[in-house]
Amino acid sequence: MHVNGYNLRMTRGDSETIHISCENADGTPHPFQSGDTVYFTVKKDVNTAEILLQKIITIFTETGAAQVELAPQDTRGLSYGGYKYDVQLSCADGQVMTIVPPNDFRIGGEVTYD
Repeated sequence: MHVNGYNLRMTRGDSETIHISCENADGTPHPFQSGDTVYFTVKKDVNTAEILLQKIITIFTETGAAQVELAPQDTRGLSYGGYKYDVQLSCADGQVMTIVPPNDFRIGGEVTYD
């Protein structure tokens, strides 16, 4: 996985873990808590309704971070090229926030298939 700002690039069919944490407006940590839900969503573009890949995280690390676990089968069926992703937080108290706005998610080619 290669991260450039918020842009992500990975090889199709690989396993990857994306660590997501959140901060308050003043820069202090905002750990995810019980009852929160974090959505990692990939679409062809922001105007498309079809979700190609979505991970829903409701269990968090001891430090309050979310871990998006991508398995080989999650990207194996995607074509090489560019997509868009974002990360949304639905808080236990009902607030909804896009904590990572739409950014590039690139799937690169592979030579070795298993």
